[in-house]
Amino acid sequence: VESKDKPKIERTVEMFDDFESGYGKWTIHGEAFGKAPAAGTLASQNPVSGFNGKGLVNSYLGSNDQLTGKMISKPFEIKQEFICFLIGGGSFAKQTCMNLLIDGQIVHSAKGRSSEQLDAGWWNVKPFIGKTGFIEIVDNATEGWGHINIDDICFSNLPPNAQMEFPEAHPYFGNVALTALD
Repeated sequence: VESKDKPKIERTVEMFDDFESGYGKWTIHGEAFGKAPAAGTLASQNPVSGFNGKGLVNSYLGSNDQLTGKMISKPFEIKQEFICFLIGGGSFAKQTCMNLLIDGQIVHSAKGRSSEQLDAGWWNVKPFIGKTGFIEIVDNATEGWGHINIDDICFSNLPPNAQMEFPEAHPYFGNVALTALD
């Protein structure tokens, strides 16, 4: 962030999980997530894109949306103002989603957009700094788009910028200009 009165603030990022080294930070319930992160697109799935590295959460196991489950992270102290992540998959609120829980309550939730493209998402968690949180990744849907894709969960002092939200190869990348006519 830059202005004439304030110096530029450098973005700091602390990776919580990029799913490159397994599910060591998570407790897995059900069958939807398997025993390890997926390496990308699974059998019979539309091509998955927008994730980084070689691993991601992808609950499209079994070549369909029939399996269900939940992943719950180990507890963590909220120290930064934002939790950032990449999310794709189904758009079913409370069924294909990622939640932030504090004191046993869901305080933020995000869902996919019925697309295999993972897009940037973030939560402003400034009111919860100093509290202990858990992240819960949920797949309780069994119909079409009944799966969730997650990658690169991190903590940051700033939300993602446009280049992080939409990488250069993404069709939404760039600036928008609108013109109004009579």
